[in-house]
Amino acid sequence: MKTKAVFAFLVGIAAMVALAAALYLRSRSAGPPPPTAATSLSSNPAESLPERTTQETVAPARGISPQVSHRAVSPTPAEESLAPTNKLQRLAQIREAFRALAAGEPTAAMRAAKQLTNETERETALLTLVTEWTGGELSPARQRAQAIFALGLEAGLGLELAKNPGLAVLWANELTEGPARSALLQRAAATLAGSDPAAALALSAQVPENERRQFTDSVYAGWATHDTAAALQWAEQLTDPAERDAALQAIRQVAPVGIGAELRMQDGYPVINRVLAGTPAELSGQLRPGDRIVAVAQADRSFVDARNLSLLDVVQMIRGAPGTALQLQVLPADAPANTQPRTVFIMRDQIKYKR
Repeated sequence: MKTKAVFAFLVGIAAMVALAAALYLRSRSAGPPPPTAATSLSSNPAESLPERTTQETVAPARGISPQVSHRAVSPTPAEESLAPTNKLQRLAQIREAFRALAAGEPTAAMRAAKQLTNETERETALLTLVTEWTGGELSPARQRAQAIFALGLEAGLGLELAKNPGLAVLWANELTEGPARSALLQRAAATLAGSDPAAALALSAQVPENERRQFTDSVYAGWATHDTAAALQWAEQLTDPAERDAALQAIRQVAPVGIGAELRMQDGYPVINRVLAGTPAELSGQLRPGDRIVAVAQADRSFVDARNLSLLDVVQMIRGAPGTALQLQVLPADAPANTQPRTVFIMRDQIKYKR
């Protein structure tokens, strides 16, 4: 009995050893265990990204090859770290492509930019074009941002081309619409008026009929700020009395008939801030910056106390028809207390700008 028990025990041990050996051999033939997420990202993050479940195709512009960007439902840290690099490469590619397009036919370049559906990419393309076409002579960034906010991306950037009216008009027609398009055409026409008034005013035909009066007024006003005499000469030759009066009124909104003194309010009185060169105020030799205007009179009429009048009221009293007389009672800036004001007699004239 004892011998049989020992034999059975040995047989059991042998069976357990055989089973352990079989399990060991099976595990060796199955290969190493699958790598963990940490192991799979340790060598090449791009190769370890999970399979994408969706795709987005970026619409290509002319000269730019189509590019497919992939987006995972649950992006891994590795994928998130790669995405900005891809976007930067894409924007760099767009800048280079549109620098090349800017050297070619403008219409083709504008239409290529219009094809870009991603707003950041389109902004990059458009800004590249205007930078190239203006030789880098752009308005201050804050001014450009305000224009974009008011008129939208395309028209706001298009204003940068106003010094090249032909290009600005093409930009307006290719990339803008509605009020923003009218605003860009107005700016282009105001610049064009200095060299070709007829062509500038003819652009009014490209805006809705109910906007044309405002358009032509804007052209005359913009022209007058650069060359008032030329704008006036053109307006005075208009044969239609209503059209002529409207043009003169628009010009005089920016280049009024007056004495050429810039005013500010101080201690309740209008004070001369600046005397414009070549104007009656300067030519008379009687007015200086800092002079306080205490009273105003038309020709030989009685004086009106200027104290506590609004600046707008004083300006309206000083302005008038060309060749009419104005009287001012003024005190020098350094006048002692109880000094009596002196009376200045001055003739109004058309203020004319030439830039």
